[in-house]
Amino acid sequence: MMKTRRRGDHLEETIYNATLIILERDGYAKTTFAQIAREAKTSRTVLYRRWDTVFELIHDAITQQNIQPNWDTVVIDTGSLRGDLIALARFFQSNSSQINDEFIRAAVTEFSLGSTTARRIMAQAQRKNLSLVGNAVRLAIQRNELQKIPSDRVQLLLFEVLRYHGILIREAAPQDIIAIIDEIILPAFFAGGRV
Repeated sequence: MMKTRRRGDHLEETIYNATLIILERDGYAKTTFAQIAREAKTSRTVLYRRWDTVFELIHDAITQQNIQPNWDTVVIDTGSLRGDLIALARFFQSNSSQINDEFIRAAVTEFSLGSTTARRIMAQAQRKNLSLVGNAVRLAIQRNELQKIPSDRVQLLLFEVLRYHGILIREAAPQDIIAIIDEIILPAFFAGGRV
């Protein structure tokens, strides 16, 4: 009996599923290419051809599992900068809350080790975040709430505070989001976006 080789999407899906099972069951420290290959019934060579690190494979598996919306096409317009930022925070949280706790621990570990993969993933996230908040800034300028575009640092602040909450405190509650917007984010936007 000849064994049929899996290829393409079917093999990739099997690898992603095996990766997430091991990550959840055994934790990041015990998630290895050898374990994943064994669980997915494939070879380590298949994994090494596609991914440089286990962290990169885990990231791809979680991204595939969550199928994130195209953040470039998300338009939020509540009629005010404050309302837009609150809606953005809720949108960000709802799309981040599905991320596996073990992946968050893995990401923190990789960032602390100076991983190039982790830096690349964060740069991608920041580009998505700037795209998302950029629409709110443009609308605020049209509504004369801001006179100029705040710096990237200011525009990323909301997402950075929410990441901090998600990693160290847990997801911010609705009243926390409003306080964060009113006490931290809006003052920063107004300081950086007014003449």
